[in-house]
Amino acid sequence: MKLGIIGAGSVGEIVAYTSALRGIATDIILNDVIKEKAISQAIDLNDGRPFYPKDVKFRAGEYEDMKDRDVVVVCSGKIPEKDRLQELDGNKKEVANFTKRIVNAGFKGIFVVVTNPVDIITYEIYKVSGFDEKRVIGSGTALDSARLEVVIANKLGISPKSVNATVLGEHGESQFVPWSQVKIDSLTIDKYEEIHPELFKNFNRDEIEDETRNRGWDIFTGKGSTQYGIANTVNNIIQAIANDEKIILKGSCLLSGEYGLNDLYISTPIKIGKDGIEEKLELSLTDKEMGRLKETADVIKKHIEVLNL
Repeated sequence: MKLGIIGAGSVGEIVAYTSALRGIATDIILNDVIKEKAISQAIDLNDGRPFYPKDVKFRAGEYEDMKDRDVVVVCSGKIPEKDRLQELDGNKKEVANFTKRIVNAGFKGIFVVVTNPVDIITYEIYKVSGFDEKRVIGSGTALDSARLEVVIANKLGISPKSVNATVLGEHGESQFVPWSQVKIDSLTIDKYEEIHPELFKNFNRDEIEDETRNRGWDIFTGKGSTQYGIANTVNNIIQAIANDEKIILKGSCLLSGEYGLNDLYISTPIKIGKDGIEEKLELSLTDKEMGRLKETADVIKKHIEVLNL
């Protein structure tokens, strides 16, 4: 697979490195507004070539060099200190500019978007590129869902691989946990609590939701960026495209009537294959959960309007 990465900073470098370690891409171009950074990252990553499971070639490139990529991952921008929505003003113009340049150069692949606020930026790339919606995928709450699985697993003393949990809504402050969808293996979490009530004595759902929401900020406070969770999240999407896996992941996609919502990108389970999004799955939510989904959708819609597309 030929992979392009826009933004060679803390996220972009680890997306590239993780792809190499997992043997997904074998030709990776990095781009950054600071050209010297992209060049240095490519040299450093190339020094690891003897150790990757497949030989991978890295180089720095311009937006126009993305024309032959199968996937372009957009992870440019800087993490704000309080709210991901604060990134919108700084990122929207830059994103529109490089999206046009990449598409005009002849890019025919798939955009995978990480740049925050990811739901709004993904919608912007969808509109500016003119691509079919299936070829513009946002990482959305995929990482938040993985974080939730880790938090729940830690509370219950089990492996995160045994937890299937979903975070819905904006990848941001208005996200929420639909507890009706949380399962421990094939058991609902309510059923698992009936079997093991002793594990749930200090299991506070509101606190778990807050911990999940704040987990990214806790990381940012200590090291200035999140890297490993998002890099593996993105590479799950890239791998699904590369191998035509037909895997169902959480991701931000364009809704067209699902949940009664239209013309916005927001997270729901999606099936991903070689052509991008092949199917959007609508969860059966409780009335309370539907209300929370509408609230977070309103937050996204308000900020989509700021794009003036």
